[in-house]
Amino acid sequence: MKLVAKKGLMKFRKFYVIYNVNTGYMFYKKFEPQSALASYIVCYYIWESEKVLDKPLEIESPPPAFSSIVFNYGDDYFVSSSGSRKQQVPEQFVIGQQTRSYTLHLTGKVAMAGIVFKPTGIASIFKIPMHTITQERIDLRVFIDYSDVKIVADGIASSQTAEGKVKALEEFIMKFFLLRKPVPDAVDHAANIIVENWGKVNIDDLCKQVFISRRQFERKFLQKVGLSPKYYARLRRIGYICMKIAGKEEVNWQDLYNECEYYDQSHFIKDFTEFTGRPPIVYLNTNKELIHHLKAKD
Repeated sequence: MKLVAKKGLMKFRKFYVIYNVNTGYMFYKKFEPQSALASYIVCYYIWESEKVLDKPLEIESPPPAFSSIVFNYGDDYFVSSSGSRKQQVPEQFVIGQQTRSYTLHLTGKVAMAGIVFKPTGIASIFKIPMHTITQERIDLRVFIDYSDVKIVADGIASSQTAEGKVKALEEFIMKFFLLRKPVPDAVDHAANIIVENWGKVNIDDLCKQVFISRRQFERKFLQKVGLSPKYYARLRRIGYICMKIAGKEEVNWQDLYNECEYYDQSHFIKDFTEFTGRPPIVYLNTNKELIHHLKAKD
């Protein structure tokens, strides 16, 4: 099959607006990739603040179960997670799988463009062994030639529109996609099944479904995703729960953990606390205020 880059296929997906009395408006726009990249990329995004932040802003996120490449064209910012001190992130970086909630510490002008990859996307397109960057944000120039990084960074910085910035991202991805010519394999398909089912899968059944032995599957999955399949499924399931409780004043926890196929309440609380750093009810109460500022427009 001949792979070619097609133009004009970027599709606008969603537009989020966050408003805070201290910071003004912040805009988060998501775009779909062209069809050739759909097996490997979730979306592109542009995140910008309307103005320079009056005060530092902290935004907490549960582990997303996706890896990313990010280009920052705003002011420097920092990240921290439970048990670690604040660290400044590189200007352009690749993020491996995160297994704990983390906090972004933002100041000044927020302006970044990113690519969110499906579980095996970075390994397939860039041949990066993902187990080496789990829990890390690594300068992209460690893996990609400086000249290639500079081209896309300059393209993002010089464009006046979100669409222009996303075009620079997609041209960057397509260069390596056409060079590598990846073809989805059993591990790609299985990882995407875990994503689509929000982690509610049986790993032995999954191996049978994609015709691969469990031992071989676990070895290849670790290399292409950065975690074991079972651990990744647990992580994805917590992501589903965090999505379900977002913006809620009250939650029927028993219905939720039954839906997510936990053995009992204690198992659910233990898992949730491990990944988010706090028990479910504490997490819900802590995140109510920020979530109330978030509105999605299709």
